[in-house]
Amino acid sequence: MADVRPFRALRYAAAAGPLGTLVSPPYDVISAEERRGYLAVSPYNAVRLILPEVGYDEVAGLISAWCDDGVLTRSEEPVLIAWTQSFTLGDGVPRERRTILAAVGLEPYEARVVRPHERTHAGPKEDRLRLTRAVRTNLSPVFGLYPDAEGVAWAAVAPTGEPDAEVRDAEGTVHRFWRVADPAAAAGVAEAMRDRWILIADGHHRYETALAYRDEVRAAGGGDGPHDRVLMGLTALDDPGLVVLPTHRLLTRWPEGADAAFDAAPVAGLDALLAALEAAPEDSAALGLVTADGMRLLTAPARPGMSPAERLDVAALEREILVPHLGADQAALAHDEVLSYTKDAAEAAGLVASGAIAAAVILRGIPKSAVADVAEAGETMPQKSTYFFPKLLTGVAFHSLVDA
Repeated sequence: MADVRPFRALRYAAAAGPLGTLVSPPYDVISAEERRGYLAVSPYNAVRLILPEVGYDEVAGLISAWCDDGVLTRSEEPVLIAWTQSFTLGDGVPRERRTILAAVGLEPYEARVVRPHERTHAGPKEDRLRLTRAVRTNLSPVFGLYPDAEGVAWAAVAPTGEPDAEVRDAEGTVHRFWRVADPAAAAGVAEAMRDRWILIADGHHRYETALAYRDEVRAAGGGDGPHDRVLMGLTALDDPGLVVLPTHRLLTRWPEGADAAFDAAPVAGLDALLAALEAAPEDSAALGLVTADGMRLLTAPARPGMSPAERLDVAALEREILVPHLGADQAALAHDEVLSYTKDAAEAAGLVASGAIAAAVILRGIPKSAVADVAEAGETMPQKSTYFFPKLLTGVAFHSLVDA
């Protein structure tokens, strides 16, 4: 069963300034320029903790100093945080996503209580583990999804009245937060989640780091404690505000004939390519290819017996193009700086037009149902197969891994 509990939130106090000056996106989507911008707004911004310019032991000292100075405070009683995110995409339709921020019991993937959907790599996990050992705090939440068509879990905490805080982020999303200390609400969430599984949407490295840290504490003789849980934002898979956007691929090399396994249809311009992708059959692989020679829609029907992961467009890209023609999977090509990513299809097309890259592959968004099907089958996708928008902010609350 999923073990979902309130936690004694370590959070910014009023002395730190407005919350909007203190929060940041997750560390892995922040550029160096953006980092400088966040720190220019406030020296207490969370980016100073998750992307430090000092050693990790010094980050631990910084957290301690902020607690002593009244910049950070810890709630006396355990709380859940009800969190809404209101936003509008290019279609102009207003949306709201609802999330419960809580402490979730750590489980190995084999238990099938918490399930991954993307592959991870050793480097980021080792880095985050070194940071966790030093600060003994979950700084950024994992983002988890759970099946709940009836909305039972959210109904248990559904906030009323004015929020405790409201923030508009750099992308225009309005975040509202309510701290919920009512034990009945916590019991309602726990009961609603008792027989449900959780799918990791974002933060696979953070989850696996928390699991490794827990195992280290246990191996050293540590008993039960906060290290047995991880900070997680929980959103229902059925939430109407849950959006999965595509992440497009940028390639510095494009061998002639690399798209030979696909049927290719030329299209005139990016708008036509995006429309063709949208209209492509769901039971076929479909990729939008942009090269110096023009734009084309690539399609290939799924073969009988393919698993949910094998049917994905991003898997077809890796299987039919990247591995046979560029010699490696996406992780290796990204490491060698042959492959990179963007969320902006227009930026991708512009980079090809300018000669900065050899090709761009424009992808469709993966349906929420397909993400769940891959996890249910015990499979994983290549990294950056999904882009859940908007991101959960860092700095809304931290989760201390020690009782003091």
